[in-house]
Amino acid sequence: MAKINPETLQFLTDLKKNNHRDWFHTHKPDYDKVRKNYEDFADVLLENMKSFDPTLQNLEVKQCLFRIYRDVRFSPNKEPYKTHFGVYFAKNGGKNSDLAGYYFHLDPEESFFGGGIYMPLPEYLKTIRKEIYYQIDEFKAILEAPPFKKYYNGIEAIEKLKKPPVGFPADFPDIELLKNKHFFTSHYFNPQDALKEDFSVFASEGFKAVKPLVDFINFTIL
Repeated sequence: MAKINPETLQFLTDLKKNNHRDWFHTHKPDYDKVRKNYEDFADVLLENMKSFDPTLQNLEVKQCLFRIYRDVRFSPNKEPYKTHFGVYFAKNGGKNSDLAGYYFHLDPEESFFGGGIYMPLPEYLKTIRKEIYYQIDEFKAILEAPPFKKYYNGIEAIEKLKKPPVGFPADFPDIELLKNKHFFTSHYFNPQDALKEDFSVFASEGFKAVKPLVDFINFTIL
């Protein structure tokens, strides 16, 4: 059973204060150590998840881990490094998959895990909205299931449309659901909780609780 080490959170905290190449180069051995700690933790999560999601069977953790190096070419923020660790477990390529999946985000200031789809392809978004419209009772049952509600509070309202999406009636009782651009849900937790011995079990159960949402989306777009 792997857990996040205190040194991992401390490194990310220090990186926020020293986000430049000279500092990172000097502390590269520390980075390698804490990166390995996060990778080991993510590997335990993945192995746990394979027991309830067979679509992840052929996935390796190295396919799922995001790089810490930022692409600053088109960003006004020129800081070279991300100040968090992230991993995305999904069918067809892990972090490179365009399907719904599971995400774990470790940040000293805001940590969370969850599942669903973020920034879906336009054709996927249209299809997901259409399926929710026609299968609204099934979709709402997923969001109201006790295991889901233990961890999550519905679809996270990020960048929602102000008006109903084109092609859907404004008087649809659950039009607010269709206004979402992303169909993802998150469980925010105290980063210090990740240091506990049993936190990987807690997070794995959280992923299991969100699997019906992931399945609904992937069944819709595949």
